[in-house]
Amino acid sequence: MSANETSKKNPFINIHKITKSEYVSSKCSLNRAVMAEVPLKGIDDDIEGRCFKEIFSTGLIVSEIKARAAEFGIDLSKYRESHLPMFLDRALVSNDIIKKQMANLVINKFGKRLGLIFLALKTGLKSNRDARPEWDDRHWDYWNNLETVVLVGGLASGMVGRRFKEHVFYVFDKANVNPYEIKLFDNGTYVGVLGASNALMRDNSVSLVLDLGHTNIKRCIVEKERQRIVSLNPIESLPTPYMRSAFDDDKEKLDYALRLHKYLVNLISDTYKMKNTKNTLGDDIIVSIANYNSKGVLNNRHGGYSKLSMLGDDYEKLLSEDISSELRKNVNIRLVHDGTANALYFKNIENSCCISLGTAFGIGFPDIDID
Repeated sequence: MSANETSKKNPFINIHKITKSEYVSSKCSLNRAVMAEVPLKGIDDDIEGRCFKEIFSTGLIVSEIKARAAEFGIDLSKYRESHLPMFLDRALVSNDIIKKQMANLVINKFGKRLGLIFLALKTGLKSNRDARPEWDDRHWDYWNNLETVVLVGGLASGMVGRRFKEHVFYVFDKANVNPYEIKLFDNGTYVGVLGASNALMRDNSVSLVLDLGHTNIKRCIVEKERQRIVSLNPIESLPTPYMRSAFDDDKEKLDYALRLHKYLVNLISDTYKMKNTKNTLGDDIIVSIANYNSKGVLNNRHGGYSKLSMLGDDYEKLLSEDISSELRKNVNIRLVHDGTANALYFKNIENSCCISLGTAFGIGFPDIDID
């Protein structure tokens, strides 16, 4: 990405030197932060030395559910792996004491881990600071002074989210540290779509809005009138292919990038055609993407979408041109980082950040200004 300066209001928000637009980079990622020192001994000392993504994630929780189910003799054969967090939510309130006991063990383990992660951010012990050299004192001061954490994603909803919140407060209470205010957002399936639409959609318009995640692609038709969303009509979500991110050589990586790009062009074009039979859709297509980006320039190092940067410096422009060619009309793709899209929905919550609990930690800041 181009050279930038940092916002004075939030050290994780960058300001582009030329366009003066605000954006976040991979520097804000929680996944690479390291629990070099557990801030409260006796809760889960085994996580010491691991990075946050190795302590808490959907994948780790799914593995724990499967292991505990085998231990308790619980049959999970009728559940798809992606639905196991939903099984966990139901098991917490089940009349089946065995399922309930198993679910409590999983929740207790990962709820306390989540609490220790937040406590590590809040306390900013020297060893943990040293293990995250991209952050300086300003970044750690941000976490120390932050008031509110909004949690979104499947693991932040329902009974699972409520129980995780209880365990976070338990850890802070044991450490005698004032906790963040934790706000849960139950209906988070389309929070990124709503946030991006509020910020980027033209008023009095109807737009195709997509959320490109690492697991699924969500699609919606959104209508905006008088500066607010008046309707959101979901279209069937589809699995995300070609998310491989590690390759033996650049030739193979480029091949996967071209396959992913072709898939996205066809998917977006076909969806637009399917929903524009009455010529009601606007020319702006808004795309939330699981990649840090600024003015169409993708981060080229992290995640399954990073390989698309091999196709050109301005992927937003490339995608716009290729979809316009497919549709035989000019359209404009607007790319926005998915964590930022989530956070934009909570702009009314002061001194807050938005963290999504999913494949990995996602993060966004409601105080960002995007155009």
